[in-house]
Amino acid sequence: MNTTSTTPPAPGFADPTVAGQRVFRAILDALAHPGRSYRIAGPAQAPESLGTGLAAVALTLLDEDVSVWLHRKLAQSPDVTSYLAFHTGTRVTNEPGAANFLIATPDTLPALDALALGTDEAPHQSATVVLDARTPGVGARFTATGPGIDGWVAIDAPWAPEGFVAAWTRNGAVFPRGVDLLVVGEDSVVALPRTTRLRAVSDQGQEA
Repeated sequence: MNTTSTTPPAPGFADPTVAGQRVFRAILDALAHPGRSYRIAGPAQAPESLGTGLAAVALTLLDEDVSVWLHRKLAQSPDVTSYLAFHTGTRVTNEPGAANFLIATPDTLPALDALALGTDEAPHQSATVVLDARTPGVGARFTATGPGIDGWVAIDAPWAPEGFVAAWTRNGAVFPRGVDLLVVGEDSVVALPRTTRLRAVSDQGQEA
């Protein structure tokens, strides 16, 4: 399938240096404070299927030295693939296990343990998953504990896919290996680093 657009890519950041630094700082703050939402500002004319939030993260984190796996809708969109190629130079891969970054929806999220988990000697070589929070999953509520959290924090997660807590628990069990997760909305980012531990909360407010 042809994924090359015949029209010029949409504009990126108006000021790439300043805007990229602001988004990068928001991502770092989100990773330092799991479960807390941080505002991000993306380019005004990003491809519609990518949206401003995902575009902001992609323009900030992707470059010619990394590879990215895209869920099918994005991978089959010439506007998206041309946009990422033009603005970041990143390589798009069809193999989720080979990707440095993945952009997924709740219903297309690959099995976390099938992704690049790094090694004990080089845990930084693991993948980062960027999850599109605009697309709902089955939904869940969590309590989260771990570094960067004072005691515990409650997280409402309408984006959570089926079986997420079990998958995230397995991910945490291989520490220092494991993937990190960025949950990205239209203008926000929430992070769950691999050190964060989650427990599901029932509708009655009891931990499952």
